[in-house]
Amino acid sequence: MLSRPTRWLDLFLQIATIAMIVALACVVLLGVAYRYSGQSLIWYDEVAAALLAWITFTGAALAVVRNSHMGFNGLMFGLPGAGRFVLFGLVELLFLTICAITAWAGWAILEIFGDEVMTTVRFVPRAVLQGILPISFGLMILGRLLTLPERLQAVRDGIDPDTAEIEHEIARAEAELAEARGKSQRSPAAPKEVTQ
Repeated sequence: MLSRPTRWLDLFLQIATIAMIVALACVVLLGVAYRYSGQSLIWYDEVAAALLAWITFTGAALAVVRNSHMGFNGLMFGLPGAGRFVLFGLVELLFLTICAITAWAGWAILEIFGDEVMTTVRFVPRAVLQGILPISFGLMILGRLLTLPERLQAVRDGIDPDTAEIEHEIARAEAELAEARGKSQRSPAAPKEVTQ
């Protein structure tokens, strides 16, 4: 069970990502409509690219909170208990170090751009576009730390989350199949048509 701060972070990232996807869809449709009418929006490409970058990185942060990035769980959970803990600790340390370095580098990039503005949308500072790096990697660090107790418990118990998810989905599918079979056996058979 996820903690309350983890659930709130998950909800925030879902809402932010979905809102940006809707905004990107609107911008793309507006750009297509204007081009079809023979005109073109000068800001379309730059705004769409900025939204796509933000969607990508907020989605990555959401995947960190949900522990949905690709990994090598089979390798880690195939090791004996002490080996699992060592590998888990190394992976966590490596992940957090890379995220911290990237967040720091993103912050340094913000200082380089200073007061620059976007090319076509002159009232939007370039920091709005570039700010996604320190923000998203900060959220990834926060998400990783918030989910650490649950992931550590899974390592302690030797429960591979991928295997547990597959087993859960198989059990759900079998229950749905059994329910569907039960309904088909209870429903009266349709009368056969008499042909003359």
